[in-house]
Amino acid sequence: MATRVDMPQLGLTMETGTILRWLVAEGEAVEKGKPIVLIQTDKVEYEVESPAAGTVLKVIGKEGAELPVGTLMAVLGQPGEDVSALVGAAPAAAPTAEAPKAEPRAESQAPAKPAVPVRAPGERVKISPVAKKLAQEHGIDINVLAGTGPEGRIIREDVERAIAAGPSRAAAQPAAATIPVAGMRKVIFDRMGQSSREAARVTLFADADVTELVRLRQTQSAEWERRFGVKPSYTDLIHFAVARALREEPRINCCLDGQTVRVRGEVHLGFAVDLGEGLVAAVIKDADRKSLGELAKAARDLAERGRAGKLNPDEMTDGTFTVSNLGGFGIGHFTPIINLPQAAILGIGAIQERPVVMNGGIHVRSILPLSLAFDHRLIDGAPAAKFLAKVNELLTNPAWIG
Repeated sequence: MATRVDMPQLGLTMETGTILRWLVAEGEAVEKGKPIVLIQTDKVEYEVESPAAGTVLKVIGKEGAELPVGTLMAVLGQPGEDVSALVGAAPAAAPTAEAPKAEPRAESQAPAKPAVPVRAPGERVKISPVAKKLAQEHGIDINVLAGTGPEGRIIREDVERAIAAGPSRAAAQPAAATIPVAGMRKVIFDRMGQSSREAARVTLFADADVTELVRLRQTQSAEWERRFGVKPSYTDLIHFAVARALREEPRINCCLDGQTVRVRGEVHLGFAVDLGEGLVAAVIKDADRKSLGELAKAARDLAERGRAGKLNPDEMTDGTFTVSNLGGFGIGHFTPIINLPQAAILGIGAIQERPVVMNGGIHVRSILPLSLAFDHRLIDGAPAAKFLAKVNELLTNPAWIG
């Protein structure tokens, strides 16, 4: 009996998905649970597994096509089985403008040799999971490979060509770097533009004296690692303070719901994960109910899987407040963009030692820049200031952490 392979619904808000790459070909036998197609929805890439064992009788969804949830992508069954009625009933889907349509290629046709990629230092390499695994098995440096997949993604065939070429593979002249406004970049393009156009953004700045927080982490790191199995970073400590502040000053933990400002009872803390070219906002659900150790573990797990493209859509949605940390780049104050429909976002800068006048004298203190951007349509200045003051207080006097 034939089995449908439909565009899955990976999250409550997912309506469509884009086929990035088929990992199997028509006529190929597959086992249940084997990855057969790589899709993209919003900012996540996901390997769809085969729902049953059988043979790929027909691939219907084309690479680069954006399909509604539930649309037939392929049909599995037994060799020779008649699936014409099922295939004939499937609606045709045109490729989207954002993702290039894959051109059919005969096996005898020699593939075009891609140019050596130009990537910024630290830029994330776009590569399919299958290609990445193959490269690791054969010791291929993916940083020097150029991809022929959608949006320049490295695919299995690119790695296979590098394996065949061997260590003497000559490097071509670098090509000019281009970043298409497609896929993840298109999502960022649209959402940040919407936020800039719609939100009445106001930014408040403050400097938190985190000298005692620094001292606490220096003295307690070993004990925390023994208790939690992980050493909390300064980012984890900031998340811990922000989650508590959101519980104590809940007015800022709100969103626009139609013509209503809805103050959320739950604290789902989003934080930006840098992917090199693009970013995702991972969400720690019920962050205010977690211990420091639980919060640190959750953040590490989400960040690692986010960089690997393994987050589920539900792990990037329903955030109630977001933290954006640029401290690792040496940035001080900045004006972060609000992640709609949320009403506020907190920017975190780099901890720096500064001379501070205290008690009639000059002392060297550790200072943390804080930048709170909020939508003045939904939040007045006073509750925003109270929230920022509470975060400042919790970071300045960290005895409550224990």
